[in-house]
Amino acid sequence: MGLARGAAACGLSLAGCLNVDTPSTNVVVDNQYPPSAARPLVVYEAHFQAITLDASTPIAPGGSSGPIPTIPASDNTAYVVLAPGWEPDAGAPASFLVLQSRSGFGVHLGDTLHIPVDDATFAGNCVAGWPLTQSQADFITKIVFPDTFAGVHYDALTCTATPVGSE
Repeated sequence: MGLARGAAACGLSLAGCLNVDTPSTNVVVDNQYPPSAARPLVVYEAHFQAITLDASTPIAPGGSSGPIPTIPASDNTAYVVLAPGWEPDAGAPASFLVLQSRSGFGVHLGDTLHIPVDDATFAGNCVAGWPLTQSQADFITKIVFPDTFAGVHYDALTCTATPVGSE
């Protein structure tokens, strides 16, 4: 009888019982690399906890993603694939850089987390002198972004990707 009364009170619809004031929790990826670089570092893909920003929404240097809905989290690692010198209208990127955040990020219910993508926040840029270990790179390329690196071996020490079998 209690369920029937509750349904009647909500107008026979569960949608009427939802709290429309539920705060939204979001992530914004900020590409902090300079836009004037000779080979601009474009954010090709990004992953943080429950969100993945894919290649259909690249972020140019100096740009940001829109807010991406997520769930609250604490101390989670972020991963990024950069495409150096890539022009999104020019086809597939010629090369990639794989990055891992140096520390975890957290976001509280109702907040927006900004993840700054740069060499101070992320490791993995060989040119900056911050390569990943091979095990870190393997995790990122095989587990986090397996489609992007299918049939490719990424060498963490040189930040180069080569087709499997041509090494």
